[in-house]
Amino acid sequence: MNRIVILIVISLFCGLSCRKTESDNSDLIGTKWTLSTVQDTKANTVLAFPDDASRKISIVFTDSLNTLIFSGICNGGTGSYSINSDQGTLTVLNLGATKIYCKYAEWERYTLENLNTSFSYKMSGTNLTVYSNGDYNLSFISNSR
Repeated sequence: MNRIVILIVISLFCGLSCRKTESDNSDLIGTKWTLSTVQDTKANTVLAFPDDASRKISIVFTDSLNTLIFSGICNGGTGSYSINSDQGTLTVLNLGATKIYCKYAEWERYTLENLNTSFSYKMSGTNLTVYSNGDYNLSFISNSR
């Protein structure tokens, strides 16, 4: 009887402490991420989002149907995404938006094109970096945490 109890305790302990720790996407999903900078991957320069833009560019990864919501300076749109938090991979599919021209529309283009070619991401505190096969890596910040 004692052996059974010991085996159960060991199994429970190992089951709770020996299992692989999964990354938690709760900070990524449902958070409003505001674009702060883009890194030009060819020139290795960082461009700060313009202070005088009428609105900020933001994205939200929803947990409903893996929908990505894009809110730009003057345009908005949606797409879908898949994330593997253990490997840090991010794939955005069919992200599209309205096409109203406004000042700093190139920032919306940077964001849309590079989200659509994203392959990975990294979170650090309130910062999110999306790495892209395009010309720019995108840096976002969240003020909600």
